[in-house]
Amino acid sequence: MRKKEVKAILFDLDGVLVDSFDAWHAVFTDILKGIGKPTIPKKEFRGYFGMPLSKDIKLFFRGKTPKWINAQKDRFFRKNKHLVRIFPHTSTILKETRKKRLKTAIISNSTRSIVGSVLKDKGLRGYFDAILTAEDVGKGKPNPEMVKKACRLLGVKPSEAVVVGDTQNDMKAGKRAGAITVGFKTKGDYTVARLSSVILLIEKI
Repeated sequence: MRKKEVKAILFDLDGVLVDSFDAWHAVFTDILKGIGKPTIPKKEFRGYFGMPLSKDIKLFFRGKTPKWINAQKDRFFRKNKHLVRIFPHTSTILKETRKKRLKTAIISNSTRSIVGSVLKDKGLRGYFDAILTAEDVGKGKPNPEMVKKACRLLGVKPSEAVVVGDTQNDMKAGKRAGAITVGFKTKGDYTVARLSSVILLIEKI
């Protein structure tokens, strides 16, 4: 018998299911150019990728409101979304979740517009039972609110859910909510180097 019964998987989107790094670097470049601020070299931007909105404001957009920033992100993401690439194992793992009757959710700090467009463009929308974005919670990850709300929508306890993410914000949100955390190339309760390893790992938990 397994020690825990896993009933749901909560996936971060950017950096886990899709490679959107180049798209987001282009988005930030366009926003910063538009307000006359220095752009961020791609190598340096990797250290900022996936930060919560509050840190974006503190580091790059002082004096701007979250509403203004999200509007700019929506605007320039539409321009640059062709740069988003689906990871090789994404479709495989999502098909496996359906075969094993695991409930699934997206938990992303991006806006509903951006998440929706990526899922639609990449043909992934049908794999998810719930989608949580920046507009659906008072505070994004690393706050646990998004994880807890996703679990409520899926009808599972946080202890029955696995959070899969590529940043410590994902891991902290999952841990604070009481979920099992699986870090994709980052440290969690468990760590995987390949997305395809997640299902095998869950079977051993």
